[in-house]
Amino acid sequence: MKKMRIHLPLAFVATLFLFACSSCGPNKETPAWKHNDNTLRVRQSGNINTMNPLLARTKYESTAYDLVYQYPMAFDFDKLKLVPQLVKADPVVLDITEGEYKGGQSFTYEIHPEAVWDDGKPVTGRDFEFSLKAAFNPGMGLARQLVYLAAVRDFEVDEANPKLFTVFTFNKYMLNFAGISNFVVLPEHIYDPQGLMKKFTLNELTDPAKVAKIANDPALQQFVDFYNTPKIARETVSGSGPYRLVEMVDDQRVVLAKKKDWWGEKLAGQYRLLQAYPDTIIFLPIKDATAAITAVKDESVDLGSELDSKQFSEMRQLDFVKNTYNFETPQTYKFFMTAMQNRSPKLSDKRVRRALAHTIDMDMVIKDLYDGLGERLVGPFFPDQPYYLKSMQPIKMDLDEARKLLAEAGWKDSNGNGTVDKTIDGTVVEMKLNYAYSANSAYAESFALLMKANAQKIGVEIEPTGIDQKVLTEKLKNGEYELAARAGSGYPLPDDPEQLWHTSGAVPGGSNYIRFGNAASDAIIEGIKNAPDEATRTKLYHDFQQLVYDEQPVIFQFSPFEKFAVHKRFEPVLSRQGASLQHFKLKK
Repeated sequence: MKKMRIHLPLAFVATLFLFACSSCGPNKETPAWKHNDNTLRVRQSGNINTMNPLLARTKYESTAYDLVYQYPMAFDFDKLKLVPQLVKADPVVLDITEGEYKGGQSFTYEIHPEAVWDDGKPVTGRDFEFSLKAAFNPGMGLARQLVYLAAVRDFEVDEANPKLFTVFTFNKYMLNFAGISNFVVLPEHIYDPQGLMKKFTLNELTDPAKVAKIANDPALQQFVDFYNTPKIARETVSGSGPYRLVEMVDDQRVVLAKKKDWWGEKLAGQYRLLQAYPDTIIFLPIKDATAAITAVKDESVDLGSELDSKQFSEMRQLDFVKNTYNFETPQTYKFFMTAMQNRSPKLSDKRVRRALAHTIDMDMVIKDLYDGLGERLVGPFFPDQPYYLKSMQPIKMDLDEARKLLAEAGWKDSNGNGTVDKTIDGTVVEMKLNYAYSANSAYAESFALLMKANAQKIGVEIEPTGIDQKVLTEKLKNGEYELAARAGSGYPLPDDPEQLWHTSGAVPGGSNYIRFGNAASDAIIEGIKNAPDEATRTKLYHDFQQLVYDEQPVIFQFSPFEKFAVHKRFEPVLSRQGASLQHFKLKK
């Protein structure tokens, strides 16, 4: 998105000097930190199971591997935009006016001449071509991760300068630039030593008609089998970035160390994303919220993140903690919402979904359950986007309106047991809903219990159930739930609603967890992707937001502020993107 050590002997001498000069006038006492090294200890609330970018599935893993691997361009945490990392400058972008890819675009980049892999071999366009081919190998099962590369069709490396390369697309999709520029670059000679993927062109792997013809080629599966071995997933970690993997112990720690004589040091003054200050970065998985707070209090971590909001607010009032840590609460690109299975017979009527939304006072939720550390959301996009539909009004808590909507939808308490019911396909169905949430989230549990209490007042019975996060994710993917707590995150880019909202993803294993949508909503989403100009796209964005607002497919909650506890010996770089760990700098 330079270093200083205070050695123990020097600290001891400094202490003697302070005692000897106690009468010499004002003095500044050396802080008695638990650690004075240039090692950044980071709390994470989840495990790192792999350091391989194509096999990783969690934000905890990407936070770590982003320090080892690089991209043509990556996000600058301050500017909140893509800037050059592995390449010298922004790509040269041209419209294609003739030939096979007429109507598409070409993106030409040049990798830094200095860029090399750990074994000294140069990073070239062939490595990036391999990375794309590996990801598009149909056996890798990465279709969901390739949404923003769907328009890519071909690749060309300059024969005279292998660091110069061009990527071709067949259309002008609005996120072509971001999707290509922010895709990881892997060393071909390390991750495909047999050259299995060299047999195929990128065009053969991206053109659906051509993919069908080669799908059964044994070389594709041979590569998949090799790439998914434990050796590649966990042991062979080789990138062009500033850090290398030193140790990976399940459920305990992942240790990264800065490389000596790393090639990027020479360019760090010119390219901010080539700056790297900590000598060592240690990731510590601490899942329990209270244990994370304890780790901050006893200085076991230098960066406490994803801290429980109430415990965070209480902790930052303690003098002994304030003397050691700074507390930061930047806005984020994260969001909380209650997912509703729109195809469930109980929830298929939008009036029922709106009735449930009326059971929650979201402003009170933010204030009381999250200590005010959040910004309310009303729709699928963040309020700072230029196409945000400002006419959308927050849904207020209104139990009378909720009861009315349920009655209009045919849900009434016909048997006098306190729970509304309805005859569906000849069977009387009680409005009893299960609310699944991650057992590790104190906030999600509190929200579910609040919703249960309020929903009971309108004749709806909700049963909160805390389960393992992995189990919850699988239930969401397969639509095996009724209500569920869901968290997600975005990027400082134009929104493409396809992945979360298009009906093509409303299938088992798909990314449209709420099973929302129809032909009309799909048409709007596809229009946004391919709009000829910004005015047309903005109008479609507005139409989509209004549709989602009217249909109430989820209960939008809020965007939480991050809750960082940063050790005072570091100067951090924090933003809506999170913490840029490589830029944490020891104070002088």
